[in-house]
Amino acid sequence: MTSTPPQPTPTRYHGAAIALHWLVAGLLVYQFALGLRLDTVSGVAKFTAFQLHKSIGITVLLLSLARLALRLTLPRPAEFGEGAQKLAARLVHWAFYAIMLLAPLSGWIIVSTAKIKVPTLLFGVMSWPHLPLAPAFNQPAELAHTVLVWSLPALIALHVGAVLYHLRKRDEVPERMFPVALPMSIGIVTGLAWLALAFGFGLGGPIPDLWSHANAATAQSQNVPVTLVQPTTEPTATIATPEPTETAAGAEVAQSCDWKVEPASKLGFIAHYGADPINGTFRKWQARIRFCADDLSHASIAATINLASAATGDADRDENLRGVSFFDAAQFAQARFTASGFKLLGPGRYSANGTLSLHGVSRPVKLVFALKLTGNNATAQGTTTLSRLAFGVGGDEWAATDQIPDAVAVQFTIQATRAN
Repeated sequence: MTSTPPQPTPTRYHGAAIALHWLVAGLLVYQFALGLRLDTVSGVAKFTAFQLHKSIGITVLLLSLARLALRLTLPRPAEFGEGAQKLAARLVHWAFYAIMLLAPLSGWIIVSTAKIKVPTLLFGVMSWPHLPLAPAFNQPAELAHTVLVWSLPALIALHVGAVLYHLRKRDEVPERMFPVALPMSIGIVTGLAWLALAFGFGLGGPIPDLWSHANAATAQSQNVPVTLVQPTTEPTATIATPEPTETAAGAEVAQSCDWKVEPASKLGFIAHYGADPINGTFRKWQARIRFCADDLSHASIAATINLASAATGDADRDENLRGVSFFDAAQFAQARFTASGFKLLGPGRYSANGTLSLHGVSRPVKLVFALKLTGNNATAQGTTTLSRLAFGVGGDEWAATDQIPDAVAVQFTIQATRAN
């Protein structure tokens, strides 16, 4: 029986290990700089930066697991030095692995146990689940995350110092982690330049808004418009269409006062996060309308809005909007507005006093709108302002109005045809 001869100790790290080393190093530096940047941005930019921060954190975690697997399975160059020097090198390397694995893991725990569960969509492509942990894990995870993150600059300084030490001694240790056989001075300068570039991009580079594109692509694949609301179009008049009656001139059919809402109609809202406006729409809603210009006292409208259909162009933000801190669509699936008896304000201008029921709260709401009638076609446009806090929308830390103001504008454009 023959035995397999032992493999010779390599003089350089495996190419995959080298690639992962420099990729993870760049991502860690970028992530650290992006974390510093989170305190300097506000509004939608901050929301977008947090989503990118989460995506990169999960990427670092996955790549670090792959890097650890390579370290444990592939042969690597012999350790350098003796005694304390070798021990120090081991401690620094394992400290890096602790940060590479535990920093993103603690961030994942923070997101999973936060009061407001904001879903994570990795780079706008794949949904990432929350860990099934109790809220009690949140504060310990935040403490661990802070300690690990601020340990990173110290470890990088130690690592760079060790590289400069080997450069001074003119040994081959740094060359073992260069992507190609570069002269030592060029390889070290290239590596430092890579880290400096990553830090600069994290601190001041562009933050791509991949989530709105992903949401738009999803909606398009389902043939659902993002910026144009598609109400249901079944005839749903609240009052039955009058029966035909005979007039003195003969058997002339009276015109219906009931109207059918057309798909081109839209219902939307404008909120603000900081100084940035957030334009939203409702994709699913229906309205029952009765209106005759010569019988305003019997005019009426009854609208039902599916709150889970709210869309702002960002999948994570939309999921948060549907959650318990805002619409709580699982418990309060619909909002309803009803009004009866319109008032003429001037040529083509009307008002309607009604009641809005939202989030388990009912309050009076006045609509002022412009109406254009052309035969059997009608277009109504209007805007009103609501107090979100009056309806209990935005709980916990979102009850403050410094980031999200209390006032929310509601806009609608209704195109309708007279029912037969």
